[in-house]
Amino acid sequence: MQRIIKFNLISQTSFVARRPISIGRTASFQSFNVQDQEDFQKRVLNASTPVLVDFHAKWCGPCKTLGPRLEALAAEKLDKFHLAKVDIDNVPELAEEYNVTAVPSVIAIKGGKVEGSFVGVLDDDKLRAFVNKLIGE
Repeated sequence: MQRIIKFNLISQTSFVARRPISIGRTASFQSFNVQDQEDFQKRVLNASTPVLVDFHAKWCGPCKTLGPRLEALAAEKLDKFHLAKVDIDNVPELAEEYNVTAVPSVIAIKGGKVEGSFVGVLDDDKLRAFVNKLIGE
């Protein structure tokens, strides 16, 4: 069965990808750009679903490699976690609060608490293991 991923723009700051998983069912994942600390509190810390927070910058080469890989993993895992993107140049106070000193940096948050983190680009197996630990697989 061929997987089809269709991106539907919901707003300027979020999107949901949907793909058929069986006849009559559609699953989705959510990815969004964090706008400020209030947005982070509401959509990340208060989320009932685990969230991977990708701290990145537009000028960062490795970030351009990691971002699409995180989105692909989110699409594969569907609604088991959300992907929040924080541009450190737009929301530097969040980077400071979470001691982000290099990008890309990824922090796993579950139930409002940091469950793990890594800096740099991981290989596919380590990235998958990191996500699986967060979602309990």
